[in-house]
Amino acid sequence: MPSVDHRPRSLFSPQSDLNPSTPQTLSSSADPFTAPLPAMTGPLHQGMGQEGSNLLPVQYSPVSTPQLAFPSTSGATRILTGTLPDNQDTTGVRKTVRIKGEMKRAKVTHISHEAHKKRRMLISLIAVLISLVITSGVVMAASPMSREIGAYFNPSQQSSNLLPGQITDPNLVAQATATAVYHQRTDGYDPYYNGTQVIGNGAGSLSWPLGQCTYWANARYHTLSNYWVSWNGNADQWVAGAKAAGWQVSQTVIHVPSIIVLMPYKQGASYYGHVAVVESATGNTAHTSNMNWWANGGGWDRVSNVDFTTGPGVYFIWHS
Repeated sequence: MPSVDHRPRSLFSPQSDLNPSTPQTLSSSADPFTAPLPAMTGPLHQGMGQEGSNLLPVQYSPVSTPQLAFPSTSGATRILTGTLPDNQDTTGVRKTVRIKGEMKRAKVTHISHEAHKKRRMLISLIAVLISLVITSGVVMAASPMSREIGAYFNPSQQSSNLLPGQITDPNLVAQATATAVYHQRTDGYDPYYNGTQVIGNGAGSLSWPLGQCTYWANARYHTLSNYWVSWNGNADQWVAGAKAAGWQVSQTVIHVPSIIVLMPYKQGASYYGHVAVVESATGNTAHTSNMNWWANGGGWDRVSNVDFTTGPGVYFIWHS
């Protein structure tokens, strides 16, 4: 019996006599793809093309399809393997690539609850320390750093020596320091001065801002001499006011008590100047009592003792 691959293949052929047992077949030597179909005869085909002919169904018998054999030609696709003979081209050969399966998930280290708690406490402590350092820097920046504004600030000095009371809250320290800086920079300023200096009769005290150097100079000089300052104006305007009111003016210490007037930025005075009361004198040095002078424990509304010397921009006034 011939093999399946070379067995004669039957086409779907119409039966000439409508007998299903006698199908039309092709010879075994015929090419199943190019052989012509056999002639079709029978009632069905005899009536085709004739108008009005009755068409009868034709029965067909199934046949098997031959297996397609691929020729060994250069156009055929080959399966690429890892090796080829020595005399063949290996350009198109894809070599085997091995990927090592050593990738592992990173090991997660779990810490205990106590260690996690300690870590959080350490981070919180560091944050608090950084906050304190920043606050201290702000306070340092806002504090007077030179004699130019009348403040002899010592960075090593504790805040309790600069501000009244024992203030420990950083926010309160910052607020108090800002207030102190304002008072220092406005030392000698007369808020009641409207641009025109007024000369009074000295029968009573004029209005002076509480806690400022002018307030203390007027009150203390009245205590020592029984005379009120009879003119208004900033501290650096007191020389002109004293001359207009008939007081004595000098640049040497020749009378005690007297009022010393420092012009702006002289010996640490502020923009508006500074005034104090000469309590005593030694040569060219005047021993004075001051208010709102930030040295020797002084400050706003606090009295401190400071020594000044004669020189440019330094005047002494008194009632004769």
